[in-house]
Amino acid sequence: MFSNDQLSALTDLKQNIRSSRDIAHGVVRATSGRFGFVGLDDGRDAYLNPDQMERVFPGDRVEVEITKNDKEQFEAKLEKIIDSPVNFLSGRYRIRGKGHFIATDLHNFDRWIFIPPKLRMKCTEGCYITAKVTQHPFKDGRAQAKVTQNVGNENTPFIEKLYSVCKHRIESNFSAEIENTAQQLIEQAPQADLADDSQGTLTIQDLRHIDFVTIDSASTQDMDDALAISQTDNGWQLSVAIAAPSTDISFNSSLDKTARKRAQTTYFADKPLTMLPETLSIERYSLKAGEERQSLVFQCLIDNDGAVSNCVFIPAIIKSHAKLSYMQVAALLNGQEYNSNPSLSDPVGFKTPLEQLQQCTQALHSYRQAHHIVLDNRADFALYLNKQGKLENIEKIERNCAHSIVEEAMLLTNRCAGDFLAQHKTGLFVHHRGYREERRKDIEALLTEKMHTTISDTQELASYVRTIRALQQSDDAGLLLSIQQRFLEASQLSPEPKPHFGLGFDHYATITSPIRRYQDLYNQRAIYNILANQVVDTLNAQQLEQLQGNVKESRQASMFMEKWLICDYMASKVGEKFTGTVSLLTNQGIGVRLDDSGVEGFIAAKKADKRKPKALFDKISFNNQRMELTWNDQPIALDQSINVTLLRCDHDKNKLEFGFSELVSEEILTGEGMTEKYN
Repeated sequence: MFSNDQLSALTDLKQNIRSSRDIAHGVVRATSGRFGFVGLDDGRDAYLNPDQMERVFPGDRVEVEITKNDKEQFEAKLEKIIDSPVNFLSGRYRIRGKGHFIATDLHNFDRWIFIPPKLRMKCTEGCYITAKVTQHPFKDGRAQAKVTQNVGNENTPFIEKLYSVCKHRIESNFSAEIENTAQQLIEQAPQADLADDSQGTLTIQDLRHIDFVTIDSASTQDMDDALAISQTDNGWQLSVAIAAPSTDISFNSSLDKTARKRAQTTYFADKPLTMLPETLSIERYSLKAGEERQSLVFQCLIDNDGAVSNCVFIPAIIKSHAKLSYMQVAALLNGQEYNSNPSLSDPVGFKTPLEQLQQCTQALHSYRQAHHIVLDNRADFALYLNKQGKLENIEKIERNCAHSIVEEAMLLTNRCAGDFLAQHKTGLFVHHRGYREERRKDIEALLTEKMHTTISDTQELASYVRTIRALQQSDDAGLLLSIQQRFLEASQLSPEPKPHFGLGFDHYATITSPIRRYQDLYNQRAIYNILANQVVDTLNAQQLEQLQGNVKESRQASMFMEKWLICDYMASKVGEKFTGTVSLLTNQGIGVRLDDSGVEGFIAAKKADKRKPKALFDKISFNNQRMELTWNDQPIALDQSINVTLLRCDHDKNKLEFGFSELVSEEILTGEGMTEKYN
């Protein structure tokens, strides 16, 4: 037995030994290889060798001992797991001999995890499943999981959507409680009749006499917004009516929590998963022609130069007088014929206000060009599926003047809503900071060189706007605009009034789609509360983080399904030649976007093989700071036209591999001075 003094001495010795070691905390980051890294709290990155990586999951928070290897690089040795957020898995069911596994398809986590016999749910080889981690691999590198859902196999109709919904944990059905709540609202009096004193000090105006019209796709049933316009002495008065679900849905109610969890309507190639039950979004809130609806109306004056004044938000009862489609409106304004549609109104009776909307749109667009930022829109494409949920055709969506009318009205409404909410220091703002901070100096230096003028202070909105407008007028406008876009940050939601650099706006808070987007529902409710002199309920930090995460999952679910469908669709076209443009430059190869379909793929550079020194390989030189790439001494630029051949469809990763047919007017040199074209 040790005495107390001896035990104390041993404890002190252990503490001294530990304090002499470099012990740190951090988060595990996976790579495409078997190794990984730990991003340490003090800013260092430490290498995790494959054996160590087998004992953790990406995202695990760990305690590690840091040493330096022969290359003087930091290397981590696992000490303990502090927290492991990975609990949910998705992937394919694999059977090898007597072993059953889930081959996970999470990002940078293509690991096979064992599934014990009693936890297999009678799954068969190759089916798509979700699973729950039952044993962490920290102790011996052997993780275990149990199947939670057998989604189906490759022959299951609409498997792409079914699996994407499960993989990204999007609720495909509403709970019985939510369905009952929706039904109770439907059975109440029409929404417009609820507008007497239900808002307390809020005055509800009767604007049913205004000739509002909706302009949307012909098949759209959940119309969020309607437009009306009238001529003034020096311009127009524009009115934008917005559906008002917030008059029913109180903050933190069960319906509000459900909408927040879904974050937004998720648009899949066949049919969307709506944020709100369709009985509400279509039957109660949609601004249907001939139906009276309670709405939040944005109204302003616009002069002939596109300057805006007298912006107000009005709680009102309105009635849409027509349901019009983009195609109808564009055809009417362009003097073209169009086919009648029994589900749509005849636009002829609204020709005068539609012409006024077009003139107003041109003024607003010119004003944005002069004072804010207007960039060219990338082409959109529509995917058409058959009855089994497989992709049959891809069609390019041609933008027309009707799209521009709606776009300018929505941008203006959301910009003014942002200013209004900023004035009252509340709301959810779409914040875009412009260039990523770690890349700002690189892009400023490059633009200074290319434009022969000093570019600096792009962290300030006014300076950034001047930079983009100068770029648009430069000789190399197209290329330089494409390059600088690769240095931009993604936008994010902010509870503080911050600018949107991408649009060049001081503030931007979306309110025009409250049926389809939670942030719009939230902001609309905030405006109602402000107008009624009531306290505005706010999201806490955790709720905001969850909302942003849910928005991300919704977008990724749509993209995952589309990539899968496109990969299968293109499989029959292997060997065919296509025309596209260079969309991505990397030190591994280049990305390509096809002109006719928007389909994206990659041309991988052939790497040198030490075991085959005489084999041809590609010499790639890529400057990430300047976005410049040479391929066997041949420069390749972003947006450059390129002819490619589809070589392979990788169904495991839903990626397409292209090869050079040729660069338009140029050749690619492959190997040591030898010319080779990929066929």
